[in-house]
Amino acid sequence: MYAARNSFAFDAIYWKNIDQRFFGLTCLDSTHSWKERLDILQPEERQKLDDYVDLKLHQMKTRVLAWDPDDYTLEYMAKIDGMDA
Repeated sequence: MYAARNSFAFDAIYWKNIDQRFFGLTCLDSTHSWKERLDILQPEERQKLDDYVDLKLHQMKTRVLAWDPDDYTLEYMAKIDGMDA
């Protein structure tokens, strides 16, 4: 449940507990365990993964963050603007 509520913790829990349970032991350093799992992928799957990573790296450089504020955010922003005046 902790990893479900705190997404930043998912990797640590996955590589320490879940991966070893289903795929067996890996190197002692869990920060490199994912490299050993690349052998499971077929060449086409690896290529798709590489393409996806390239796309995400490109998007990271060019993305524009945009969002529509909800009512709570608009109200909060109005309060902040009122404090500045």
